[in-house]
Amino acid sequence: MRRRERGFLGLLHIAPLLLMAPAVVAPAAAAPRELQPLIVGSERFFSLTWDAAQRHGRLEVEGYIGNNSPYRVGNLRLLVDSFDDAGRIIDQRLSWVIGNLSANDRLYFEVPVAPAYRYRVRVFYYDRIDEASFTIP
Repeated sequence: MRRRERGFLGLLHIAPLLLMAPAVVAPAAAAPRELQPLIVGSERFFSLTWDAAQRHGRLEVEGYIGNNSPYRVGNLRLLVDSFDDAGRIIDQRLSWVIGNLSANDRLYFEVPVAPAYRYRVRVFYYDRIDEASFTIP
């Protein structure tokens, strides 16, 4: 009788783990979600000119981001979507733009990409840099 009690009690200890197993496996089976810019409407403040080019033996999207706002910005991140010929997103890349971008200025960027039918470049995120102005009496 002792052996049966141990077997049953052992099963009671394992049962919660067995119940949790599908919850751990299920998220891994879900399809990845498409990334979207974290700041909506940034196209009002920035202009993007870019093209796909072969550089140093790899394919890149390269171009310039222009700041049309009156503010200085930093921590700029770009989102590059790669599309197949049916218009489906097949890859997405996030990339930093090096440097702070002053008002009415532009910065160069390069983002390594996989071969695709076409690309789209959008601003994913940025920080507005508020600069204090001091007057000395």
